[in-house]
Amino acid sequence: MFSATATSLDSREPEFKAVVLALPDDNMYPLTERQSMPKALLPIANKPMLWYVLQWLEQGGILDIKVVTTREAESDILNYIEVYKGISNVTVKCINEAHGTADALRQLAPQIKSDVIVVPCDLIIDVPTTQFLDIFRMRRPAIAAVFFETMRSEGGGGSTKADNSLPIVGIDQPSSRLVFIHDIENDDAKESARMPVMLKAARIKEEIEIPMDLVRKFPSMAVSGKMQDSHVYVLQRWVLDYILANPGITSLQDDLLPLFVSAQCNKDLCEEKGILKHMRSYKGRRVDKDTDVRFGLADGTASDSIDNDDPLKVFAYVRRGGIVGRADQISRYCDLNSIVTKISVGRRVDASAKLAQQTQVGMDSMIGASTQLDERCLVKRSVVGANCVIGKNVNIINSVIMDHVTIGDGVEVVSCVVCKLAKIGNKVQLRDCEIGATATISDDVNLKGIAVPGGSGFSDDEGIQTEFV
Repeated sequence: MFSATATSLDSREPEFKAVVLALPDDNMYPLTERQSMPKALLPIANKPMLWYVLQWLEQGGILDIKVVTTREAESDILNYIEVYKGISNVTVKCINEAHGTADALRQLAPQIKSDVIVVPCDLIIDVPTTQFLDIFRMRRPAIAAVFFETMRSEGGGGSTKADNSLPIVGIDQPSSRLVFIHDIENDDAKESARMPVMLKAARIKEEIEIPMDLVRKFPSMAVSGKMQDSHVYVLQRWVLDYILANPGITSLQDDLLPLFVSAQCNKDLCEEKGILKHMRSYKGRRVDKDTDVRFGLADGTASDSIDNDDPLKVFAYVRRGGIVGRADQISRYCDLNSIVTKISVGRRVDASAKLAQQTQVGMDSMIGASTQLDERCLVKRSVVGANCVIGKNVNIINSVIMDHVTIGDGVEVVSCVVCKLAKIGNKVQLRDCEIGATATISDDVNLKGIAVPGGSGFSDDEGIQTEFV
């Protein structure tokens, strides 16, 4: 197979540049409030989630990495990159407000000269990067995307349940081409005369129509409503030019991918949307002797040349089983903490942590550095961060406790996320809650299914919640 670190003949440019999207996410409130930390630095098994993405890219030989974020998060992420111990060249790029992933790429396009791999900052994946990239190297599609079957929940956590709405996708099994995609939550497809092939499932309240000519062209197409888009995309460089020229495309998932999937089977649509124009312009610049040598082609025909009968291709890499997930919702964030903790190697309880007598920490849990647990505590299916102080008779079940949290005596925390520097009083009962950074919960409070904002206080005195200035 190809080398994981293959580069173009022009040593100044890598084969791939990686763009890691570390943008705000309203679904993670209150974990990502200003008092807390950027989403990319939220801990999973006591490591920033960004660490896992950088490691995954480096293991595939992707060493030119740009982390894209906003002005509010820039300094925090820069500080982390300064202490990150990796082998790649990681830079942080602050962009203006972006409404979607394509908007972010549009601002970066002039700085990128090679093909690009786009990765969300919240991804945990056990697929070797080279497996996915080798498909792109050999087939040279315009876009290659990673889809995966959703993992069984480990119990989740927090006050909201995961939104499990998934698209309907059709993948040609012999070629791995993504030939059909239908978002049941956002169906803007134009009406057309089609002979329907119906897909019905208990969770789908509508009938999905697949064009009959598509079925004839791809008779081995597998259609599924159980695949989730990982938001990992590899794009040929000319696709960035196309995004730059089409400001109406704001999202890779919602705009660009459905357009290219439809256009690959409709040459007229390719022409109408200007896709072929960009392909021809870019391919014309690349079909030269250096390109032939790069791809090992002795006959002088570049692998990037356009097939006039089938010019546009979109591929999908499907991961079934294994560990793939995104922390794009709080319940999934909790699940990934649980899964990664279970498979982590090394010490579950840091050597500097102090556990008093009769305190139990399950093998499915993790305790961070310099954390103190008093007598008769129980920690199960949970991650406790560094420098926490936990009182006597405390039960922590299926929860994430971040750094510098103080918990009083006789407290029970079940299926919750407690952000850094929060203070929990004595005899507090928390279930299915998020407690924001620096928040204070007074003694004897019983909360269920509530998100407490960062910097606020919650007391048992008529359930009063106050904002601390």
